[in-house]
Amino acid sequence: MALESPRYLLIVKQPRGLIVRDTPRAESEGSIRLRTEAVGKQLQAYSIHNINGVQYARLVPQNPTKPEWVRVKEADGSIEYVDVINTEEVPSDLAEAIHHLARAIESHKP
Repeated sequence: MALESPRYLLIVKQPRGLIVRDTPRAESEGSIRLRTEAVGKQLQAYSIHNINGVQYARLVPQNPTKPEWVRVKEADGSIEYVDVINTEEVPSDLAEAIHHLARAIESHKP
């Protein structure tokens, strides 16, 4: 059986920090707060799931026997807790990176 590799890099951007939970649910629905990560902290995630309209990321846990989840953003998009970088979409060489950057800039011109 092949080991799963992290696919996402998450960077905490919420000034109050990010709550890491044992399940992808709100505390009112029974999840347990494991810890809080500070703004600027980088976390790795295996996957992102949409659960009842809310995006949650399944983290690479500190303890492999205990799953860890974080909320990526609110269902209405009003609060984004982390910046998400898909590490599988990052260009592999400099020329490809420059081309990728140029396309991104071009797509944001008025």
